[in-house]
Amino acid sequence: MNGIRDAGNRLGQASIIAEIGVVRRWAGDYQGAAMELEAGLTMSDDMGDRGAVAEFLNEIGTLHLVSGNPEQAARRHQEALDLALQICTPWDQAHALAGLGRCAVAAGNADDAHGKLRQAHEIFQRIGATEATGIAIELRAISAPQQHSSGPPSP
Repeated sequence: MNGIRDAGNRLGQASIIAEIGVVRRWAGDYQGAAMELEAGLTMSDDMGDRGAVAEFLNEIGTLHLVSGNPEQAARRHQEALDLALQICTPWDQAHALAGLGRCAVAAGNADDAHGKLRQAHEIFQRIGATEATGIAIELRAISAPQQHSSGPPSP
């Protein structure tokens, strides 16, 4: 019975670590966020929780994007997408596609951004996720003629 409780505690710990990492990212503490998210990624990988690994990869990708490293962000989102496709988790797949779309925006590739965000939107709509609304707004923003560049849409 202790093994089940320990596993539950570790899953709970990984979830809390993810939330702390996201909050630190929102607060602009990118170094602290990276530390938390990488620790959660390692913990999830050690437990064999591939769904959590995909979530952490996406969160790390978002962190890299907002901290100015879109190439590294795209690599992490692609890893998350590959894993999400293997384990058939549509929410993680859509999250990764949205991240890749935002990376394409940052790279100035509107066509690729539109394609990735459109795919993410379709998946979020199909599964009834509230994220579909935000993605629709991002799609309209990149489809509209831009007066000036304001950087990537916020995650």
